[in-house]
Amino acid sequence: MTMLRFIAAAAVAAAAISPALAKDKDTQVVDPDKKVCRFEAPTGSIMRKRVCHTAAEWKLIDSAGTTQAGQMVGRANTMGGPGGTAQ
Repeated sequence: MTMLRFIAAAAVAAAAISPALAKDKDTQVVDPDKKVCRFEAPTGSIMRKRVCHTAAEWKLIDSAGTTQAGQMVGRANTMGGPGGTAQ
């Protein structure tokens, strides 16, 4: 029983700490003209590729990806079948 309490306490502590760490990351001010590089694995490849853009360009790329993902989820919810709402 004490092990279960320990696990529960650890889960609560992790849940409490995670938002605090995420907030610190969001408050960082980044120069929009600063060059930022990421490693990405293209579809069908196991080799990662270094891709560099400015911080402003990455923001546009990330927001476009989020928009497209939202549109895909919206379409899936309006189609019939598993997970869809239409019959």
